[in-house]
Amino acid sequence: MRSIYKKVKIRPELIIVFFLAFISGLFKDILVFFLIILIHELGHITSSLLYRWKIERIDFGICGGFICYSDKIDKSFKEEFLIAISGFLFQSLFYLFSFFLYKNSIIGIKQMVLIQKYHYSILIFNMLPIIPLDGSKIINVLLNVFFPYKKSLKITLFISFICIILVSFSFFIFKIKIECSYIMIFCFLIKKIIKFYKDVPYLFNRFLFERYSDPINSRKIKIIKGYHLNLLRRQKKHEFLIGKKHYKENEILSKVFD
Repeated sequence: MRSIYKKVKIRPELIIVFFLAFISGLFKDILVFFLIILIHELGHITSSLLYRWKIERIDFGICGGFICYSDKIDKSFKEEFLIAISGFLFQSLFYLFSFFLYKNSIIGIKQMVLIQKYHYSILIFNMLPIIPLDGSKIINVLLNVFFPYKKSLKITLFISFICIILVSFSFFIFKIKIECSYIMIFCFLIKKIIKFYKDVPYLFNRFLFERYSDPINSRKIKIIKGYHLNLLRRQKKHEFLIGKKHYKENEILSKVFD
C-alpha cells in the first residue's frame, strides 16, 4: 500500500475549496463529502490491487477521485465490472456502518444527516452514464460483451453526450438553482467527454497493437468476413474470411504493424 500513497495527487483547486469551506463555516460539510469520496475510491483501489491492475495515478479534485491505469485494455470483463462497482459497495457499507453508529447513539442526528445527504448525492452522481463516471464504465463493460471494441467506445460516448444534455435540460425544467459548483462539474465533464472523443482512435490502435503483441488466449473464435479490423471484439479470437481464404487474427495484424 505504501507505493499507492506515492501515486496520489491532490489537485490545487481541492485545497482551495477546503480553505474556503474552513473560513465560511462549512468545514464539516466538505470533510464528510471528502471522507465519502475517499471511501468510494478505496473500494476501487482495493479491488484493483486484488486483481493486480497497474495503478498509474490517483487524482483527487473537486469532482471526486479518479484512478488512471497503465494496463492492458483487453482485461477480464468480470474484473473490470467488479472494479467499477466496488466504489458503490464500499460507500454503501460505510453508510450502513454510519447508520449503525447513529442507532447506537455514537454519532448525532446532524452528523447522520450530513452523511446521508452526501452519500446519496455522490452515489447518484457516480451512477450517471457520463464519461468518466463509474456509470459510464459499467455501461462500457456491458457494451463490450455484445459489440466490437471500437463500436462500444462510440456508443459510450454517444450515451454520455445525450445524458449530459438531458441533465442540463432538467435544471431548467425543474427550475433548479444553478450554483458555481454545478458549473465547474459540468465544465469538467464536458472536458472529459471531448478528451475521450479525441482519444477513441488512439485507444483503438492501442487495442490492436496489444492484440498483435500479446495475442489473447481464448477458445471463443469470431469469424469476420472481409478486412474489417473495426469488428474486433474484446476477449475473443478472430479469423478473417477474405475471399475464400481464412486468415488468423495475428496474420492480419502483422500486415498492419510489421
